Amino acid sequence: MSSRRAFIIHGWSGSPGEGWLPWLGRELEQRDFSVVRPAMPSTDAPKINAWVEHLRDIVGFVDAHTYFVGHSIGCQTILRYLETLPRDSRVGGVDASYGRRHAYRAGARDCGALAHQAD
Repeated sequence: MSSRRAFIIHGWSGSPGEGWLPWLGRELEQRDFSVVRPAMPSTDAPKINAWVEHLRDIVGFVDAHTYFVGHSIGCQTILRYLETLPRDSRVGGVDASYGRRHAYRAGARDCGALAHQAD
């Protein structure tokens, strides 16, 4: 089992099986990642705090081998989740894709600073 974990978080009214998410999951698995694509709660009327709690329950611990990919509100969920971590926490990377014109990518860095950049 890989020590690298990737969490792919879908968007508003979405699901883990939509669009490019399954393709990305397969690509990461071929590169020896353990991939999690959770179904997020109440996708048609999402509440960010519920999504953050759900992600926290799924992820457990984070380290430099933990990666996140988000789409739409999945991006905000990831950033808000990172904001809850101790300031010295590290993750391997974040890819937040809001759409064609907006994307945010970061490598391993301070999670607290990363989350605060989203404000």
